[in-house]
Amino acid sequence: MIKLKSILNFLYNITNRDGFKGYKECNAAAYKNVCNDSSTKSTSKLALIISYTQNLLSFKNIIGLMLIIFAGILFYAYILQHEWQYVTLSDEQVKKYRISEKKALSLYQLMKDTHELLTKNNIKYWIESGTLLGAVRHQGIIPFDDDLDIGIMHEDEIHLQQILPQFEQLGYRVKHNKIYVICGERCLDIFLFHKEKDKFIHVIYDKYPNDFFYDHELYPLKKYKFGSIEVYGPSDPIGNLNRQYPEWDKYAIIYSPHSLHLPFLSNIEKKSKFILTPELLKPAQPLGPLEDRVNLF
Repeated sequence: MIKLKSILNFLYNITNRDGFKGYKECNAAAYKNVCNDSSTKSTSKLALIISYTQNLLSFKNIIGLMLIIFAGILFYAYILQHEWQYVTLSDEQVKKYRISEKKALSLYQLMKDTHELLTKNNIKYWIESGTLLGAVRHQGIIPFDDDLDIGIMHEDEIHLQQILPQFEQLGYRVKHNKIYVICGERCLDIFLFHKEKDKFIHVIYDKYPNDFFYDHELYPLKKYKFGSIEVYGPSDPIGNLNRQYPEWDKYAIIYSPHSLHLPFLSNIEKKSKFILTPELLKPAQPLGPLEDRVNLF
C-alpha cells in the first residue's frame, strides 16, 4: 500500500533537486544576460520571453515536470485507497448501487447448488469473506456484492476434484488456478485452507494475511440464514470479520474502478465508505424462487 509520508517525501525531494533548481538558475541567468546587454534594450521583453521559454523546455525542467506528474498519479492512487469522510446515502441512492435482480437470483441459485452438492458428497465447507459478512450483517448476499466465497480444507481437495463434473452437469464452468472458481452467470470462489499451529490459513496466505480462523472460531461449523436458504459457516465469525473488515458493523464499503485508465493502476479500486442504514442492511433481492436442481441426479 502506498504510504502518504513516502509520497510527500518524494515530492519534497523533487522540488529541491535538479528540476526546479535548474529552472531557477537558468531563468536568473537569462534575465541577467538580457538586462546587461544594452544593445537589446528595445527588445528585452521579447528576448526574455524567448529565453524563458527555452529554459522552461530544457531537459532538466522536463524531467522535473515528469517527476511531479508521476508523483501526482501516485498521490491519486493513495487517495483511491483511503477514505477521508463517511457518507450517508438516501434510500434512492442505495438502489443505484444494488446488483440487479437477475444477478442476485443467479448468486442465490449458485450458493444453493453448491451447498447441496458439497453436503451430498460429505465435503465440509464454510462461507468466507464477503459472503460471510453478508450472512452475518445482511442475512443474505451483500446488496452490492457480485460473487460468492467459500472455504474448504486442503485435505478435501481431491474429493472436490472428483465432483467437479457434477457442477458442469448443472451448466456451470469450472476453472482452477490456486483457487477453484465455479461460474454460471456469476462466480463462486472455493478457497483451500490448511492448519498451521493454532489457526486455519489460506493455502495462498500471502495474498490474504488477515483471512484466517483460530480453531475455536471455525469449529464446530454452524448454519446461517442466507436469503431463503441455509448455509454453513464458522462457529464464531466476529474475530475473522474484525480482522478483514474493521468497523464492518458500522460502515459499508463499496468498491469501484478508478477513473484513470492507466495499466499500473488497473488493480487499484476506489473505496467509498457509507454509514449503514436500514436500506443498506437489506440483502440483495429477490431471494427466490430457486430451483431444486441437485436432487434431480
